[in-house]
Amino acid sequence: MPSHQLVLVAVILGVAFGSLTLYATHRPALFFFLPLALLPLVGRMISEQDPAYYTASVVMLAVFGFASFFGRNFGEAMFESVKNNYENEVLVGQLMTEKRVADDARRDAETATRSKTQFFAAASHDLRQPLQAIGIYVSLLKKRVQGPAEPLVNNLSSAVESLSKLVEELLEISRLDSGAIQPRIQQVLLDDMFKALEQEFTPMAANKGLELRVRRCGAAIDSDPLLLLRVLRNLLANAIKYTSRGGVLLAARPRGGVMSIEVWDTGAGIKQQELDRVFEEFYRGESGKGEGGGGGFGLGLSIVKRICGVLGHPLIVTTRPGSGTVFRVEAQLSSQPTRRARAPEPTETVLRALTGSTVVVLEDNEEILNSMTRLLRSWGADIISSTSFNASLVKKLSLRPRVDLILADQNLGNSTISGVEAAFRIRELVGFPVPVVMLTAVQQLEVLAEFQREMRERLTKNPDQAAAIARSRVEEPVVLQKPTTTVVLNKTIADALGIAQPESGRQRVPTEQVMEGSEERVR
Repeated sequence: MPSHQLVLVAVILGVAFGSLTLYATHRPALFFFLPLALLPLVGRMISEQDPAYYTASVVMLAVFGFASFFGRNFGEAMFESVKNNYENEVLVGQLMTEKRVADDARRDAETATRSKTQFFAAASHDLRQPLQAIGIYVSLLKKRVQGPAEPLVNNLSSAVESLSKLVEELLEISRLDSGAIQPRIQQVLLDDMFKALEQEFTPMAANKGLELRVRRCGAAIDSDPLLLLRVLRNLLANAIKYTSRGGVLLAARPRGGVMSIEVWDTGAGIKQQELDRVFEEFYRGESGKGEGGGGGFGLGLSIVKRICGVLGHPLIVTTRPGSGTVFRVEAQLSSQPTRRARAPEPTETVLRALTGSTVVVLEDNEEILNSMTRLLRSWGADIISSTSFNASLVKKLSLRPRVDLILADQNLGNSTISGVEAAFRIRELVGFPVPVVMLTAVQQLEVLAEFQREMRERLTKNPDQAAAIARSRVEEPVVLQKPTTTVVLNKTIADALGIAQPESGRQRVPTEQVMEGSEERVR
């Protein structure tokens, strides 16, 4: 074959192969171009009637077949690639849309949660104020009412306690959801906690004809003792409430490097379709509607789940309808050497007289102020009361020989002076760090934080006032959350005043026989 023909063949083949990527994406164009480019050359070679051209024509036919096959496959690959890219873009668009919808839903949920939390935080003070006043008035009624009206007053007291419990549980759920409750992890001796729970719940179980068994283990775990105690109290109270015969078991068993704290009961059990709902707020299930399910609001298990989440303790429930239920709380074993806790002091149940003590009461709510002063006067205390810290109160305090205690609310209505600041000003007036009890709906940490901030500012401005403001942390206020009980209030005030409990065998003077104290109301 002459050289110029070889060059021509090479050019035609180069054009044919070079055009594959251009025409392969459109199959009709590919199969129209290749025959026109190669088949005339094949026919021309055959027409030469030469063996060499015959061989070349066979090769060209093979090249034509290969180019057609390759072009078709390359076109299909390009089509699938473009199709996949388009589908991916569509999927990415859908994912972005769904992500925006999910983000909007998450933000709406967070906004709703924040709104709920802010509502409960704002409403907590208003909810607790009337409850505190009602509780004090009921306490005064119980001291004075006798005869046929006494059962009615007792029923009223029970209703107030139930309402206070409901409000506290709702507010606790709000605090748990908002992250306001943070655990203080330390070593917890389970045997000591089990002993306290056994003493508390054995009479409750016995009243229903049930047996409460406690299986101790001698182990220590890492947890928050107060939060864990709340969890176990709720679980034991539920177990006893919903068990009509048999018994309840509180036990701790090591399981795979963790300690499983278990509460078993022989009650009716929980239906499988209810397992996912028993931790919802206000859900009591079928077992909670029976004869033994009264007296609750359906919030206990919801609080338990949230507290376990805060503690990082897995909560597991297994049940067999008709046979009973087991709740398991798993906690890490303590790696520290076991430290024995100090034995708790016996619980004070009898009120102590406050005779001869002068108490300044600051409360912006007139109803609570009236009921509080009456209660304190019934314990023998002399009262200086006011709805705020004002010039009249300053004048009154300057004429008093002494002040023994300050009982104040943190929020004093429209006054710009808080309860903590008022306590500091009274201390400066009398020249001594008078004990302070804050009875408030504000959280304890907030009150103590403001106390520390006020103390630092005042000591910085006038170091000579240190002896009057606070010598140490001992002079920090004791914070009680509204609503509180008369027993707790009496014990807190008596302890702050240094009024000791009567020694064993020594007769105690009942508060009913104490001469009522006086009151000076400052307007």
